[in-house]
Amino acid sequence: MKKILSYTWKAVRYNLGDLLLFETGYRILTFFLAMQMIDHAIDFSLKQQAFSYLTAENYGEFIKSPWTILLFTGILALLLLFFLTEAAALLWGFRHSASKRKLYASDFLIEGIKGVFYFLRQGKLAWIFWAVLALPFLAAYFLIQEASYVGLLEFTGRKIYETVQPHGLLYALIIVLLLVSLCSVFALPYCFFEKEKSARGIRRGLELFRQHWREILTGFLILYAGIAVISAVFYLLAAIGVTGAVMQFKPEEGKITSILIYKEYIQMAMGVLAGGIQMTGSMAFVYTVYSRFRREKAEEVSLCSQTRNYTWLSQIGKRKGAAFLTLLFIGIEGCYLGVMAASHDTVLESLNANAQITAHRGGALRAPENTLSALSYTWECGADFAEIDVQETKDGQLILLHDESLKRITGLDKNVWEMTYEEIEDLDAGSSFGEKYQGEKIPTLEEVLNFCFGRLDLNIEIKYNGKNEGIVQKVVQVIRDNNFQEHCAVTSMNYQFLEQIKASAPEIRTGYIMTMSYGSISQVAAADFFSIRYDYVTENFVKEAHSLGKEVHAWTVNYRGNVKRMLDIGVDNIITDDPALVRKVQNQESGTRTDFSELLKYALGI
Repeated sequence: MKKILSYTWKAVRYNLGDLLLFETGYRILTFFLAMQMIDHAIDFSLKQQAFSYLTAENYGEFIKSPWTILLFTGILALLLLFFLTEAAALLWGFRHSASKRKLYASDFLIEGIKGVFYFLRQGKLAWIFWAVLALPFLAAYFLIQEASYVGLLEFTGRKIYETVQPHGLLYALIIVLLLVSLCSVFALPYCFFEKEKSARGIRRGLELFRQHWREILTGFLILYAGIAVISAVFYLLAAIGVTGAVMQFKPEEGKITSILIYKEYIQMAMGVLAGGIQMTGSMAFVYTVYSRFRREKAEEVSLCSQTRNYTWLSQIGKRKGAAFLTLLFIGIEGCYLGVMAASHDTVLESLNANAQITAHRGGALRAPENTLSALSYTWECGADFAEIDVQETKDGQLILLHDESLKRITGLDKNVWEMTYEEIEDLDAGSSFGEKYQGEKIPTLEEVLNFCFGRLDLNIEIKYNGKNEGIVQKVVQVIRDNNFQEHCAVTSMNYQFLEQIKASAPEIRTGYIMTMSYGSISQVAAADFFSIRYDYVTENFVKEAHSLGKEVHAWTVNYRGNVKRMLDIGVDNIITDDPALVRKVQNQESGTRTDFSELLKYALGI
């Protein structure tokens, strides 16, 4: 094993400088191209479907649209082409390193393009399939890390996670996919180096893995452990550097917000860096295993020899020219990234002192959610609003309940529409929170309005479950019967519910709950404000909403740094499990100055 890892390092080391230049430039270029293509594809598909915005409600229709499928299939094909080009460039680069041939950064790119062209021209569909199947294993970290920056992909991932039950089945499928992908990795050298493109060639790659699977698995474990350590060190150094710069150059009131902005870009850069290291180390290891254990000597396809005839580089000196162009390219991209970070560093001169505070689920931090005990805590801690969830029972009664099922709160595995209020009234909604609240009841909406009148305003979320089409008018009637119109807002993820409220009770404020947001919100006329998940709230979103005369409510914000960030970009209401924390940050009672260690914790996300 030591010999294999030693040869792997030699394959990397011989052309290390130009390899790093190529990999850095190529990764940054393809990453930003991918991000831009995805954003433009979403915008274009929204326009073709006549959607002004994208959120959870129209997500299903959007994702099934032929336009969306066509555009994202094209993007996926292009990304796979990027992957194959990178794999070919690295494999050919390591082959020439083993032969002591010097390469320039531009040579790697040209080798990759030629290698893919040769492969696609000579290969069959099965070969392309096996080559592409290697992607999940070779780019696992990059795919996970960078997908989190695309809201649509992140939301899709959560939807898949929620849909596949039990979750153990999903984990098992992922493990099987990674194992199959690992086996497929060893077909890549045969794809790019061997002339014979047949099932026999694929079998040779799989046989190579089967015969040496112990050494291969051990080698990858050691290799990835080293990559993890290197990535962690780079991340720590970057976080320390950014923290020092913020401490030195940013005003006190903007330090936390700035560090949270820069943390996102550090994580983005680390995704690119760690993904590049993973790909480079993996392909070097694969080439080493292939070259040392393959039974037959592959006939070399002469591609690199042509790189000696680049007249456009030889006139200025190939090494200097390639290095200069690559460094220039990386410098331009680095400046672009810096401008992006600076453009998002919008810090107000002071905290938004007028932002209101809403206790999530009635005040679920200190008492059972959606109960009178929780609302009592919310009132005592000084929150402006309490957010509650309303469902309808089998006999048409309105009660406070977040889930469709009663199991999580009461232990009874039945849906709310299957139970009458008389049956639900006998259930214990407090024991799951703590013995102190044993016997706590699920209250009706009318009981809650009577309890909160003169004490606490309410954000009443109407849950949509497909069984409660008439719930809106019932909620409106209860609000009017208790003269609560001026002390509440009604919100929902179902936009039609808001339209019904505006048609029958225009005096009641409405809020549209959005789990994500793409496109323009200018046509969302039935909403007086937007209640949006905090990690989708941006300066531009707040500005657009305010220009339309609408508010922005951010949910669910429980981390001090994120509270500070939301206040700094001007949200109008913060929905949180911890109202006391938000008030503390808003009143700047958390301390006099933010020290280096505290900022570093924000930068590291701890």
